[in-house]
Amino acid sequence: MFYIGISAYYHESSVFLTDGLNINCFLKEEYFTRIKGDKSFPKRSLEFLIEKYSLNEKNIKSVCFYEKPFKSWWEIFIYSIKKPLENKKLLIHHLKNFNTGSIFFYTHLNKTIKISKDKILYSSHHLSHCLYGSLYVKNVDDYAFVSCDGVGEGETMTIYTIDTENLIKKHWTNFYPNSIGLFYSTITDFLGFDINDGEFKVMSLSSYGDPIYEKEMEQIFDCKQLKLNSSYFEFQKDPERSFSEKLIKIFGKPYLNLVIKENFKKYSNIASSAQLILNKSVKNLILKAKQLTGKNKIVLTGGVALNCKMIHDLSKQNIFDELIVPPSPGDSGSAIGATNFSYFHENNRFLKNIGLFPGPDKNQINKKFQLNEFFEKISKKENSLETATELISKGHILTTYIDKTETGPRALGNTSIICNAKDKLAVENLNNRIKKREFYQPLAPMLLKEKFEKYFSIQDNIKNNLYSMGTLCEAKEDLKNDYFSIIHTDNTCRAQVIDNENSFIFKLLKKLAENNINIIVNTSFNISKDPMVFDLFDVYTNMRRMNIEYIIMNEGIFKAKEI
Repeated sequence: MFYIGISAYYHESSVFLTDGLNINCFLKEEYFTRIKGDKSFPKRSLEFLIEKYSLNEKNIKSVCFYEKPFKSWWEIFIYSIKKPLENKKLLIHHLKNFNTGSIFFYTHLNKTIKISKDKILYSSHHLSHCLYGSLYVKNVDDYAFVSCDGVGEGETMTIYTIDTENLIKKHWTNFYPNSIGLFYSTITDFLGFDINDGEFKVMSLSSYGDPIYEKEMEQIFDCKQLKLNSSYFEFQKDPERSFSEKLIKIFGKPYLNLVIKENFKKYSNIASSAQLILNKSVKNLILKAKQLTGKNKIVLTGGVALNCKMIHDLSKQNIFDELIVPPSPGDSGSAIGATNFSYFHENNRFLKNIGLFPGPDKNQINKKFQLNEFFEKISKKENSLETATELISKGHILTTYIDKTETGPRALGNTSIICNAKDKLAVENLNNRIKKREFYQPLAPMLLKEKFEKYFSIQDNIKNNLYSMGTLCEAKEDLKNDYFSIIHTDNTCRAQVIDNENSFIFKLLKKLAENNINIIVNTSFNISKDPMVFDLFDVYTNMRRMNIEYIIMNEGIFKAKEI
């Protein structure tokens, strides 16, 4: 019997399927539509699962949606109707989109697969976040579960506990529009980046600035009370505009092109100031969680938890014994949390840890493709390690397309682009020519766990986040000597450690160490603003567009053909 969780209609629609034992399969709708952050009902993802597992009414135990649709719609409607003239644009938009939103979840589901209504369950938005996070700790009763994002069901921050009797308790909630997530997204928009996609750029940019606008930012968002000053914002009135003229009066005209160097320092100062407000607000949220729950270990989830600079900064303030961020804390991971909710509903116990790679196996994805249509084999499987080591040592940039797919937004080695982190030219080519990143965006190093302390330092209370790039760490002198090109301007790196001895990446790092290469650069296998590759057609198309020759696959090492 299968349990299915679905997240959709807001950002990064996704589906997770499990039998609660050995079968797990996570999919994002963007894999199929090639629209990054696709929020539409995940019809294609479901169709993939229907075909793969022969799904039908009889073998599906339940389908759980990650939030309560009517509550989600109603809370924003009630907020808007309180001041109908002031919030007119938002109210009209909200009413116009009634027919396309999550209220019609069951209708959309039933068009794809017939499921009786008594098998449909609804979790709540922030609980789904927390139940996803619960899969990455051993003893749930040791932790307070803190969710922080833009908004879901009218809530912006929540604090939960789950005790040994599997009882879920909500201790506190903050309500819309008092959202640190929407505050940060507004600054993202002001700086000329896309909301729900450009926040990581603001985070990177902040390291180049100084928080000289701290006092002004505190007028905009109260870090202690966790309240937003609505007069600086428009998102609660107009769905097409996030900030008001009052914000512009403080910081000047919104910036649309950070390539213009003469304004760079000013806008990096704005980013730095916003980052400080985020850090202070989440610190106070965690302190509130500790006070209300008596727990000194925290699971932090929701989209805000993706800010790994914040995680690193908080770790040094001695406010928790441990902080865990799951690998996909945003809405897409909530499909897994919703599945956990339905599994608990049926079995009175929660799912077990699903690991970092619950996506489908690459070989199962590509049944309709023949490798030799697109690729020429240059190395057999048994020689892959030697060939990959030789290519990387010579300065080549390689892609990986192996084993199962990652869940989160960060590639963890199975769907990656990699190169020798010691090779400055290769690193620059990867960052500038291939990924076409802005100069202020860093790249992430990957290394064996046993080598980590030679090159990096980090607080013990966040070490477990190194497996999924969930935090930054600080560079030591040994790193500066040989790998200076991967160090960010604030002396940090978003490192990933590898300790799975059965993985190809582990074996490759061991082999590279024989050539005195202890660190490789790892970035996601996609072109900027595109989703990560999913099938062989995506793989080939992206390699040709990025002019990358070589790829590591389960079957060996291949070279893209010229077709």
